[in-house]
Amino acid sequence: MTDEPDSITRILSEWRRERPELDASAVGIHGRIIRLAAYMVRRTDTWLSPLGLSWEAFSLIVTLRRSGKPYELRPTDILKESLLTSGAVTNRIDRVESMGLVERIRTKGDRRSYAIRLTPAGKRLADRAIGNHVVALKRSLDALSESEQKQLARLLAKLLSAAESPNDPTARRDVSARDAHTPQRRALD
Repeated sequence: MTDEPDSITRILSEWRRERPELDASAVGIHGRIIRLAAYMVRRTDTWLSPLGLSWEAFSLIVTLRRSGKPYELRPTDILKESLLTSGAVTNRIDRVESMGLVERIRTKGDRRSYAIRLTPAGKRLADRAIGNHVVALKRSLDALSESEQKQLARLLAKLLSAAESPNDPTARRDVSARDAHTPQRRALD
């Protein structure tokens, strides 16, 4: 672990110099979350790329895999259960279907409705990818002790729960992984 200041420390220092009357500590938390999220997505891409997967394809197949047998969900359920946006779901399904990892299954009794099912090849790849992903994520948290990791998980869960609360009128319910992980410099400056 390093004692070097992170990139957000400089931003906070500049705000203290320029606007000392402001308590910019929330900018520090927000900025670090955004920067860490962007960093983690880039890192995730490095361990998914050798498997031929993008973040979006990975999110789709592991969502289906963790849904349990028969490893299928309707597109609306995929949207709720994955980290994809509504606009991305259809495109991702098409792309992952062309890779042979999922297939569309017509819903009985409704010709207009269908489910997305993980193929056997998709299940094998999802199992391999999630195994690699969990190991790599654990390594990325090595800077924190086990108790710090648990404390961070509790605090992040508390923040996310508040943000996802139906009582929060400013919360967007369809935030995607890409939206949540895109660094927004404007939010930091």
